[in-house]
Formats: sequence, C-alpha cells, structure tokens
Amino acid sequence: MPLRMAAVYMQSEVAKGTLTADGTEQDLVNVSGRAKYEGWVDLANMASGDTVVVREYVRFRSGEPWRLYATTTYTGAQTEPAIHATRKLSEYGWRVTLQQTAGVMRTYDYWFGKEA
Repeated sequence: MPLRMAAVYMQSEVAKGTLTADGTEQDLVNVSGRAKYEGWVDLANMASGDTVVVREYVRFRSGEPWRLYATTTYTGAQTEPAIHATRKLSEYGWRVTLQQTAGVMRTYDYWFGKEA
C-alpha cells in the first residue's frame, strides 16, 4: 500500500509574547496582507472570578474598518486552557484581541503564524 503524505506547509511567525491584561480590548495579533493565519492563546492563568473575551476580526478591503468574525467568552479556571484560533484565509489581514473583563488582571502567552 503506498504511503499517503499529508499536505505540508510552513508557518511564519507574525506575533508572539505575553500580554498583561489591563481591562481594555488589547491586540494579540494585528496583521495585514493575504495569508492563511492561525494561532494559540494560553488561558492557564485564569482563576475563579476571571472572565476573558477573545475576538477575531477580518477586513474586506484595504484600509477599511475591521469586521467582527467571532467572539468567545471564557470564565473561571480553564480545564482546557490552550485556545486555538483555527486557520483562516484572509485577503486583507486578521486581528485577534483579548479583553479581561472581570477578576484579577492576569498574563496570557500567545503565538500566531501564517502559512508561508
């Protein structure tokens, strides 16, 4: 039986680091250009009483405002803290934000890439 090869692609890093929440909507990644983007956010530092909102945005034309694609709210300590922003093709860019709206302000690690 012949071996089947999965599609292979290389990721190019576009953003990584540690964000310290301050109660406002803060960018984790804000990039422009045509690519397939994806990434990870670590919510392991969340505890009882914390609430975090993660939002994803896209643009439909260069220079136009961001359009909200998805909003997900997380509360309390996370039993599955690794959040994956799945791969999406965007012609004019992609933006992912994090806003901690309740609890003790925490730090969140993240990594985002694009298909090269």
